[in-house]
Amino acid sequence: MGKMAGVDVPIVPLRRQIVVTGPLPEVPPDFPFVIDFAQSLYFHREGRGILTGMSNPNEVPGFDQSVDEAWEVVHLEAAMKRMPLLEKATLASHWAGLYEVSPDAHPILGRVPELEGFYIIGGFSGHGFMHGPACGLLLAEEILDGKAHSLDISSLSITRFREGRLIQEYNVV
Repeated sequence: MGKMAGVDVPIVPLRRQIVVTGPLPEVPPDFPFVIDFAQSLYFHREGRGILTGMSNPNEVPGFDQSVDEAWEVVHLEAAMKRMPLLEKATLASHWAGLYEVSPDAHPILGRVPELEGFYIIGGFSGHGFMHGPACGLLLAEEILDGKAHSLDISSLSITRFREGRLIQEYNVV
């Protein structure tokens, strides 16, 4: 869309994949969402099993949504070190999908100053499902009122990239 309008929108697709185990009765129903930032690994209860994912730092941008079995082995070895109970788990399912990622892993939100009537809401880097409703409201405010008034969204402007105002992000897995 940006390309069609002559706007360079720095968002790329990156494959992410997850694994869901079969039932693990030893995992309590209130098992928390666990993130190991050092390994970019996460897991949480999913039904009676565990869902786990781990970002591949060598993933190249693209639209490949096939499961990378070699990376899955690396991922599962790391997950089993963190949660040894996974060693006896069965595989219930696995899949790959795409994150839409900005250079600083934060969304781009708001008007594009050089193109009247062109707005961007994207680049959530895996947080879109969580942040989408609030960002939709903020963008609607900007479109209707000329400015978002529920929160200041100026730090999420597309201009931050050319102005060197990237946001430091430590918590993306």
